[in-house]
This record gives sequence, C-alpha cells and structure tokens, in this order.
Amino acid sequence: MKQWYKIENKGDKAEIWIYEEIGEDFWSGDGITAKSFQKDLATIKAGQIDLHINSPGGEVFDGITIFNLLKQHPATITTYIDGLAASIASVIAMAGDRVVMAENALFMIHNPYGMTVGDSTEMRKMADTLDKVRGSIVLAYTGKTGKDEGEITNLMDAESWLSSFEALELGFIDEITEQMDMAACAKFVPLMINAKFKNIPQNLTGDRKPPDNERDLESVLRDAGYTRKEAKSIIACGFKGILRDAEPPENPQKVEDVPRDAEPPKPAKRDRVADLLIRAELMAPSR
Repeated sequence: MKQWYKIENKGDKAEIWIYEEIGEDFWSGDGITAKSFQKDLATIKAGQIDLHINSPGGEVFDGITIFNLLKQHPATITTYIDGLAASIASVIAMAGDRVVMAENALFMIHNPYGMTVGDSTEMRKMADTLDKVRGSIVLAYTGKTGKDEGEITNLMDAESWLSSFEALELGFIDEITEQMDMAACAKFVPLMINAKFKNIPQNLTGDRKPPDNERDLESVLRDAGYTRKEAKSIIACGFKGILRDAEPPENPQKVEDVPRDAEPPKPAKRDRVADLLIRAELMAPSR
C-alpha cells in the first residue's frame, strides 16, 4: 500500500488519512508537516472528523503540534487506528474524542529519542529538551487514559507494543473493530529500525533477521534483482545496514545475461532499494 496523507470534506463529516510518517523526510520530501496539516485542517468546517492512522511516527514536534491542532478544532473527532500507531503517531491518536482500533492493529509508546553533536553543555541541553518533550507526551496519554504519570512513564521506558485488547484495557482506546490488512505496516519496518525501536513485533518483521553485515546485505540486494557487481557497487558506495521490503529495479538483468567484463548499469537516482537503504540509517564504512 502506498503511504499517503489526505483530507476530504464530505458535507457534515470530514475524513483525514495519516498513512505516512510524521514530519518531512530528508531524502524524499514525503511526510506530514505541522505547517501543511494546519493549512489543510483550517479548510474543515464539518462538525465530525474521522481520523484514520497508520503511521510509524516521526518528528516529535510536528506530531505534538498536529495533536494540539486537532484538540483545538471544534469538530468531534473519532480516531481510527487502522494498522499502526507508533511513537508520536500514537500521541496524535489521543486527539480523538473516541478512539477505535482494528483488532489486529498495534499501538506503541516509548520515550522520545534525539541526537546532538557538541560538548557536554550541548548534550545536557538535549537531555533537558527530551525530558520536556516526554512530559508533554505523558500529558497526552494521561489525559486520555486517566492513568497516573508513573504508570505511563513505566510503559514508555519499556517501549511498549500493545495489542488492541491491551490498549483497550489500559484506556488508550475505547472500542475494537474488525481486523485490517497489516501488510501495509511492514513497509514501515526500515524506518522503525532506523529510529532505534527495540521491540518491533515479529509479525511485522517476520522470521528473517535484517542483514547486519555486507555479505547478508549483498544477498538481499541480489534477491531484489541486482547483479553481483551492482550489489557490490552499492555497498562500496557506503550503503550499510538493513533492508526488508526491497523492490526490484525496473527490467532487472539476470547475472548470466550480463557480459563478464561489462560495466554495470547506473542505478536510477531515486532507485527504490537505494532509497530504502538510505532511510534505514545506512552509513559509509569506516576507512
């Protein structure tokens, strides 16, 4: 399923689909920013909003802003967790006056995560910022569930992946509905691993472990339709990490069809596999 974001006005009811990561992706420009969301939300005059979510999360400040924009809107909001509401996407889900979750969907909460470069003073500033962000997130969860702060922070510390039944018991949602197709969630796995999620459920990742060395990565690229030379070229250029849902390049050549001394074709600038590799925290090998 393609990741997308859309708002539709339908008379007395409006529908919002957040089937994307939150915040603008550095490489592709995809994602939902608070600025674009605010502009689109302002066009909704309906008294009822159905908010559909299938998102791995993303930029925390964009997410908190989107949550606040929804809470401030005069419409009655029903949130539908169609597949995945992870990280800051789970906070956005709390904006609903009523939260409905598909029976086989997943809900994940954890502590905010960030990186910084600098001296000890800069590191302390980042730690203070993360603590403040965590406090804002806790307020969203406690406001919905009625749980005390300690119980919520314990769940966040553990990076808790909740089934619909667990989310209902804890008060994060109000109703469970029929099952949805979870295949769309698997596309978010590289992004979630890149974000250092530690407890991704096996029903999303499958039994196969992500490749963590060049030999395994080469095998994945070959399975995706690349020749041996192309795979080695990609790895040599600095792509190193994990890849799961690789799509083969258009019209891939089989190894036996390529002359032994032929130069490998140049990969497309926006090649899907290379893009996923980049988005999966691929770092140039140390020299």
